[in-house]
Amino acid sequence: MVVCNHCNARLEDTAINCPYCGAPAGAAAYASGPAGYSRLVDSDEVVRALKKNNRIGSIAVAVFVMLPFIGFLIYGAVSDKLDVGKAAVYGLIFSAVFALVSLIVAVKRKLAKPFEGVVADKKRIRRAASANSRSGRSRTKYVVRFECDDGKRRKKEVNIPVYEYLEIGDRVRCLPKFPQPFEKYNKQADGFVLCMFCSKKNPLTETNCSFCHKPLIK
Repeated sequence: MVVCNHCNARLEDTAINCPYCGAPAGAAAYASGPAGYSRLVDSDEVVRALKKNNRIGSIAVAVFVMLPFIGFLIYGAVSDKLDVGKAAVYGLIFSAVFALVSLIVAVKRKLAKPFEGVVADKKRIRRAASANSRSGRSRTKYVVRFECDDGKRRKKEVNIPVYEYLEIGDRVRCLPKFPQPFEKYNKQADGFVLCMFCSKKNPLTETNCSFCHKPLIK
């Protein structure tokens, strides 16, 4: 099935025009259809996908937080260098630190506000490895700067697919509730769209991501 580019109704693949609003359907709609932000962000299907994604993320964080405690317990049980009691204390300390970091990240994401604006600049920032770095490798940050409609300038560190997707001059909106929060206003010019759940590139004619199978926001 495909989605009408004008009213977001679900259509059959063979549909030439949307029976609900009359707009062109299929590939022709994306070649000539109007630009605009999707109304699917608040649809029941997307809300369910977000809830499922958040549940999986919460489980992953819980496992991540418990790993130090479990690891120290195992080490204390099999090693003569550290008794189980001290191992449990060390494990609790490390797990508490991980929990605090996870909480700070979650609160920052919760407090982040949506915004709209234009991509003003994008840069790769390469940082050389420090003298005490174990890997000895440099790290590259991908940063995009936005001139926002509220008059503010914002900088966001993004992953490589998003960095390559966003071009200077693109009008976008940022929806922090999504793992990949950036939606372009004009998607037709590219002919593809990034999944806002996993950042996978998908053709505009698809309705669900080919990788994570979640709804595409378009």
